[in-house]
Amino acid sequence: MCKQVNYSKYQKRVIKFLSDFLGSETPFSYERTQTNHLKVLIDGVPKPLFTGSTPSDCKSINNFMAEVKREVKASLVPIEEEKKPVRLPDVVQRLCHDKLIQACVKSLRTRLDVMKIQEESNVFASKCVSQVADFRMEATKHAIKFALQARKQGIYIKPKEMREIETSVLKHLNFMMPTMAYYADLLGKKDKYLLTAANTELMTETAQPSQSKLVVSDEVKAERYGAQSERKVQPETATVRAVDKNSPTELMGMSSANRVCLLRKLTKAQALSLIDDINQALALNRDEDIAKVVAMIKEKDLPLEAIISRLEAA
Repeated sequence: MCKQVNYSKYQKRVIKFLSDFLGSETPFSYERTQTNHLKVLIDGVPKPLFTGSTPSDCKSINNFMAEVKREVKASLVPIEEEKKPVRLPDVVQRLCHDKLIQACVKSLRTRLDVMKIQEESNVFASKCVSQVADFRMEATKHAIKFALQARKQGIYIKPKEMREIETSVLKHLNFMMPTMAYYADLLGKKDKYLLTAANTELMTETAQPSQSKLVVSDEVKAERYGAQSERKVQPETATVRAVDKNSPTELMGMSSANRVCLLRKLTKAQALSLIDDINQALALNRDEDIAKVVAMIKEKDLPLEAIISRLEAA
């Protein structure tokens, strides 16, 4: 959802229009569906809005703009306020803050997939959703810090204004990231599967207490049962060898059929736990790669704006 290189030229025009029209006040998110349509979610609008990829009608962009404006206008609650004269410095300062917020949101969109993986890993590691708020606030402050460093002209921001900027950026981030209910439901399902697996293993050990002694080395099997019995328990022997050597390449060196046959012995809960471990390993590898890239950027003193523009143009 973050890399606009995957979107068509028409969809990029739509995304730019949404960013300019909604500004820093209204959060929104977008993604491409399986049919290459663009699905847009806007905060306050009760239904998703869809548009095509390469429409043949030249007025499609105008029709979609009109639909967005109509839905946003219908979602706004009329508030009667006393009109006060606005000074020009306040307007300029507000525009600067809006540009800062939009730059932070754009930076967070480029790291959205990585942040989702990191946040999910933290939730599984701590088994609670309490640290999600701290993780998102830290990401918000990090984005604001880098956006301020990339500005050409430094403008002093008061603490009250900084809190308002952080609140606005955090509002956008919360709208783009999964909800707390999603993580709570995910933890509940994982605990349920783990409890079921534990009960199943306990019942199996009670019914067959000597089953754990059936996995022996190749030499003992050859002496006791012969070559035919050795071939029958070859997947279990491969499992023992892989566990002893603690090498994932040992498992990948097996054929696909043997590997699938070996993994079929896992319960559903064990398979889900293995998938979570693999996702966590991928997230750690990504963090390490990102750290190396950041270190290289700092070492060579590369401008962040140039890198972001190159990524968007790629």
